[in-house]
Order: sequence, then C-alpha cells, then structure tokens
Amino acid sequence: MKSICVFVVIFLLVACSNKQIYTAVQQNQQLECSKLPQTRFEECMRELEGSYEEYEQDRQDVVGPDQK
Repeated sequence: MKSICVFVVIFLLVACSNKQIYTAVQQNQQLECSKLPQTRFEECMRELEGSYEEYEQDRQDVVGPDQK
C-alpha cells in the first residue's frame, strides 16, 4: 500500500511539472510572437491555441497507449 501511495505522489508531481513546462514554453512563444509584425503575430498566436490537456491528448495519440 505504501509503494502505491509513493507512486501516485510521484506521478502527480511529474504531471504538474509537465504542465508547468508546457505553460512556460507557451508564454515564451507568445513573447516571441509579440515581436513580429501584426499580420504574422496573429498567425503565430493562432498556432499557440489549445490547452495543456489537448496537447497531452494529442501527444498520447502519437506515442500510443504502451508509452504512457
């Protein structure tokens, strides 16, 4: 039972870390988009649409169920 609790805690910490990394990368890319001309800025920002959950689902679709 104790090892299951440890596994769950580690899993939750990794999930939080991945989401934080995703958010930081998104924010950095938004900053880079803001340096572009208006027409390119809008296109760049559209490329950043989507939540972490959508990103993770897309990633899992590519990686496959055995690689989770």
